[in-house]
Amino acid sequence: MGKADARSTTRNNKSICLPFTQDDYNKNIKDTVNFRRCVDERIRLYPELFPPEISDGYQMTDSYFSKKLLTTIRRIDIAGTAYTIRPSYAMPYMAGFTFDIEKALFLGKFGVPFWAISHVFGKDAMYWYRIEL
Repeated sequence: MGKADARSTTRNNKSICLPFTQDDYNKNIKDTVNFRRCVDERIRLYPELFPPEISDGYQMTDSYFSKKLLTTIRRIDIAGTAYTIRPSYAMPYMAGFTFDIEKALFLGKFGVPFWAISHVFGKDAMYWYRIEL
């Protein structure tokens, strides 16, 4: 397979954001049976968050530790596609916690420049630019 062919293939890895409180997530993430129970409950309550193939079932695959957020993240397999289960209190790409970022993003909606947001909330201006995007 040439380089052009390799670029056209997809990684087939996606993300599903599920509503969790941080305490609830941390309490259940280490135990596969409890975490499966939590996911099953959310499938029942919020079926629109999952792909239609979820009706055929899913498998718990692996987990990894996010160094950015110091938390464990689990993945599931639905019809041959790996899905990362991201808790709702974490930003995409594990860029931060929503409660740490929400106030800075609120100010950004009023045209506060990124350099001013970084002066008040820390990080650098490019961090806040990327978060907003």
